[in-house]
Amino acid sequence: MIRMTSGRDGGARRAPLLVAVSGPDHTGKSSLVRALSGRLRRRGFAVVTVHCYGCVFCRWFPVPPRVREEGEPGGTGAGEWVRRSARPERRGSWFRRAHAVVDAGELALRIGAARLGVTVLAGGQPAVVVTDRGPLDGLVKFDLPPGRGAAERFARIADRYDLTLLPETLPATLNGRGWETAAGSPAAWWARHRAWAARLPRVSRIDGEGPPESVAATALEHVLAAVPPSPEATRRGSSRYHERELPPSAVPEREKRVVVSIYDDAENSDYRGGGALVVEKLARRLAEHYQVTVVTAGRKAGSAERHGIRYVTLPVCRAGPRAGQLLFLALLPLVARRIRHDVWLESFTPPFSTSFLPLVSRSPVVGIDQGRSAEALWRRYHLPFFLVERIGLRCYRHIVVLNEADASAVRRLSPRASVHVIANGVEQRRLDDARLGSGDSILFLGRIDTWIKGLDLLLDAYGSARPPMELVLAGRGTATEEHRLDQLLAERGDGVRWVGYADEELKQRLLRDSAFLVVPSRHETFGLVALEGMSYGKPVLHFDLPALRWMRGGGDVAVPPFDAAAFGERMAALASDPVLRERLGRQAGLAAQHYTWDEMTGAYLALTRRLVDRPAARRRPRKDRRVPWQSTR
Repeated sequence: MIRMTSGRDGGARRAPLLVAVSGPDHTGKSSLVRALSGRLRRRGFAVVTVHCYGCVFCRWFPVPPRVREEGEPGGTGAGEWVRRSARPERRGSWFRRAHAVVDAGELALRIGAARLGVTVLAGGQPAVVVTDRGPLDGLVKFDLPPGRGAAERFARIADRYDLTLLPETLPATLNGRGWETAAGSPAAWWARHRAWAARLPRVSRIDGEGPPESVAATALEHVLAAVPPSPEATRRGSSRYHERELPPSAVPEREKRVVVSIYDDAENSDYRGGGALVVEKLARRLAEHYQVTVVTAGRKAGSAERHGIRYVTLPVCRAGPRAGQLLFLALLPLVARRIRHDVWLESFTPPFSTSFLPLVSRSPVVGIDQGRSAEALWRRYHLPFFLVERIGLRCYRHIVVLNEADASAVRRLSPRASVHVIANGVEQRRLDDARLGSGDSILFLGRIDTWIKGLDLLLDAYGSARPPMELVLAGRGTATEEHRLDQLLAERGDGVRWVGYADEELKQRLLRDSAFLVVPSRHETFGLVALEGMSYGKPVLHFDLPALRWMRGGGDVAVPPFDAAAFGERMAALASDPVLRERLGRQAGLAAQHYTWDEMTGAYLALTRRLVDRPAARRRPRKDRRVPWQSTR
């Protein structure tokens, strides 16, 4: 539990928080401890980490004592010996009990010294001790009967911990990370960890299968939730210790408000595009430093908090995908007048892209060009959306684009704006040499939009070239676009399979099993799907659009824009040549390693900090109108 002690000034001083990261070997405990410690330090905590592996007996006797099974022949084979823990009646041997007592004693001494040290170093800051192993691991390691003296020692130490994190992974994951078969089955170790976790207080089981940054963010939420408010914060009615108890130098930043707006959302069945993923990554990174609100579209108005981020939903989707976009653009200026913010990051929304937010906001507004498509829609519908877009772009003083080609275009349309090129990121994966060049299908992955995504050109190219592989289409779109695709497949869909919406599991399987990706788009701003395919070591075939030239030399194959015949020829050549696919796939995988989420979100964070800290951002706050979804917290 958290204890309060008396300080020199007679006030209350908070004892350091004690957190353990537990689990079997190869669950990534050490890396999680490092990531968690870094995030806590950025929150204003003083942090000390302790690696509690190995007592004096472990150093003297690195292998636990083993015994021979009754009736087992002699010898030294791996199958002829078992650990004492496999025989319940032998778990309580004198050596094992002594070993457990020494291990528990050293653990108690280490955490005691760490808590004393971090208290001295904290200098008034909130303090945390994070141990890379805890009493839960000791109980699992020795597996002594509950109630015995050694087990009770570990249980008493566990009661001193404020939180024990148990990042759970699949047994197959541990096997893939180098699990030693001599230690037994990973499933058996997990069963023991879960059994003992149920007996101990304040154990939180978290999903350890996700990306490391996601696991660290979840662990941070659990740690912050374990910190109760200080007496002063309680008197003010605040329960957010991590916002109110930061050192004075960090308080101004935590009180700043950042709003991110985007029409797309992971729950939007009509789109679910890559922009929603980018905003999610961005919002989580900014939430480590600021109070963040995400304004998005939905079928019902609402406000909810997830991962420390406030999500505000505007009820525009019932009007349909096209009218919904227009309503979203019309409502954003009204919402910007009501939601307090120090910086607003606006992801452009078709068809006009801009919503003239800088004209109604007293704080800096950053336009993010993830969907500026007015000129493409002009070519498609012959409606002058681009006129509104060009006027709107001149209102912005800061615009983020995803590639150099768009940067040149935006500088031409808005000469006074500061244009920042920030490319998207991707989860980093280790290249599997055995799978390079392999695969049994050609994959299109993305939103179903026949004209924008060039699906008609793709089907023409596939039908004319007849490559020796199946073409798989994965994605969803509006009802109109899906009906249009159904008609195209009925006319020229031989050898083509449409699997519909691909959730994360299906998407990963399709990318892993495909031979290469095709991006036949007539218009793109970056091509996040192409980058995802490259991270799996897959070549990418695309039209030579200026916005896609960031892939040059990175395992891509470019053909003249909208030349379906040339596209089909290159498709057939790639499908017939595994050696070529292997060479291009290796280049693609290496190129993808230069595009990380950490680098992308770090660039946005640096830009946000510059705008928050500039004097122009410190304007007179607007009157609080007390609208229910106004607050960013």
